[in-house]
Amino acid sequence: MALEKRVSDYLGGMTVLWVDMPDETGPDSERAYIERNSIALLSNALAPLDAINGNWLGCSSPREEIRRSRLWNLNHVLESVDRQFLDRLEQAVERTLRESRNRQFVSGQSR
Repeated sequence: MALEKRVSDYLGGMTVLWVDMPDETGPDSERAYIERNSIALLSNALAPLDAINGNWLGCSSPREEIRRSRLWNLNHVLESVDRQFLDRLEQAVERTLRESRNRQFVSGQSR
C-alpha cells in the first residue's frame, strides 16, 4: 500500500497532454499507430538513450523487457519507429489543441 501511494503521488505530480484520437479503436487505427510508435520510440528497441535512476521500481521487475526498455510495458518495445511517426503525432497534437481552443471559444461565447 505504501508503494502504491508513492507511485500515485509521483504520477499525480506529472503534467499530461491528452491527445484526442477521433477514430475507432482497432489494430489499424490512428490511436494504435500512435501508441505502438510512442512505445517503440521510448524503448529504442530495449536500448533507451536516457539513463535511469537505480531506485526505479522497474529495476526489480522479473521481466527483462521492463528492465531493459525502462517502460512498464511489454508490447511494442522491440518494434522500430515509423519514419512518419513524429509528423503524425505532431498533427494529432495540433488538432487536439486547435479543437480544445475552439471548444473554449464556443463555451465562452455561450455565456
